[in-house]
Amino acid sequence: MNRTLVVATLCLSGLVGACGAFDDALTGHAGPAATAAGHTLRWEDLGQLMAESPMPDSALTPYWAREFARLWADYIILAALYQDPDTTRSLDYTRLMEDGRYLAQVAVIRYRDNVVLAGIEPSEEELREYSEAQQPYTRLDIRRVVLSVPDEAEDSVRDSLYAEARAVRERLVGGADFVSVARERSSEPAQARGRILAYQGHPDFPPAADSVVFQLQPGEISPVIVAADEFLIYRIEARREPDFETSRVLLYQLMLEDRQEQRTRESLETTIQGARRTVMQGATDLAFQVAREPDLAAGRIPNGIRLVTWDGGDLSVDELRRLFLVREDMRKMFAEASEEAVHEYLMQLARDEILIAAAAGSGVTANAEDREQIAGTLADQLGRLAFQMGLSHKLATNRQFDTDAQAYAFLLSVMHRSHAVSWLGAFRVVLDPQLPVRVDEAGVANAARRAVELRAAGPDTREPDIQAPHEAGEEAVEVG
Repeated sequence: MNRTLVVATLCLSGLVGACGAFDDALTGHAGPAATAAGHTLRWEDLGQLMAESPMPDSALTPYWAREFARLWADYIILAALYQDPDTTRSLDYTRLMEDGRYLAQVAVIRYRDNVVLAGIEPSEEELREYSEAQQPYTRLDIRRVVLSVPDEAEDSVRDSLYAEARAVRERLVGGADFVSVARERSSEPAQARGRILAYQGHPDFPPAADSVVFQLQPGEISPVIVAADEFLIYRIEARREPDFETSRVLLYQLMLEDRQEQRTRESLETTIQGARRTVMQGATDLAFQVAREPDLAAGRIPNGIRLVTWDGGDLSVDELRRLFLVREDMRKMFAEASEEAVHEYLMQLARDEILIAAAAGSGVTANAEDREQIAGTLADQLGRLAFQMGLSHKLATNRQFDTDAQAYAFLLSVMHRSHAVSWLGAFRVVLDPQLPVRVDEAGVANAARRAVELRAAGPDTREPDIQAPHEAGEEAVEVG
């Protein structure tokens, strides 16, 4: 594409030569805005595309020029990738799986299942004992008397109400009609006093009452239950409990889940607390800077600084950077968090590292099948990103497909939406070693400056628009 440089409007007709020389001095050192897979994005073309887009003048900046240059490179890389019959399946996802902790997460899960939770399956005898002690599926029909304690009541008031509740219970145990007493003394709404509450399970009772009422038989009256803001007296009207064989499968699963939770909690307490994690002074601020401004922080915060330490290991700035590079969700989480939350996130990352080390120490690792499954999932995700950009193997191998023209068309379509997207994100660490990309800072700066100049010159003095390409066969590139 042959195009001449548009002279800034500040240059008067008698000084065109001088302004041209000055312009050459500014741009002579600049390379292309970007290069990728043997293709080049000229800064002149990028500047013209930006000028002709509906983006506001305030967006004609080096920042957005850089974003568009990288987005163009993403398209070029995926187009080159899809011209290979293996497409996304041919890539080595090892670094993404490692830095993103996908392999480590699998190892920790296997460590939990094969080491921490080994041997927790309950026996038949244990199931029967659990069923009798916990009665998880027993339901009660009950009546009750409730004496409510006023908010911020003094001790003397509470003592008086407790004495009254004991007197009420004595009347009930002595044979007084429960319904009549409840209607007379209960603090519940009038329509609820003395009524039967059917099918009450463990969650329906205050913790102080739960272990008491399920030991009672129909007709028995509970002692006075002292809850946070009330005193309660229950009478059991009926018990509904399934036989052991009917509920055996459910009992087994419930008991197994209880043991899993208990064993996991105990293992975490032993492993994590024993490691004595410590967030270093200033680490929360450093982590926030690395998350908020990765590029600026790269020149000011050395990789070797330790953020969290524990017995046997530490978490460094370098590890956090590599994690953020492939886990945009975690970078945003850190960047948007409070200082207290960042501190907690660092502690959680340290906890994960301790568990990963524990899994490795036990000999538990992700196997070849795990790696293949994770890589396949990542390949599918990359394929979906390519689809969003309008790319496919069928399109990229079409004889009429012009990579440069389609990349310009894609970029122009995104600009017309005034929204640049870093489509490849974490996948760049996978793609860059195979298909390296270079974005030239001077080139994108000149592209932004050219866009400003062209926009200022007005439509009558601009060069012809860069035309979108013709459709490539039956399958044309569509975005959005």
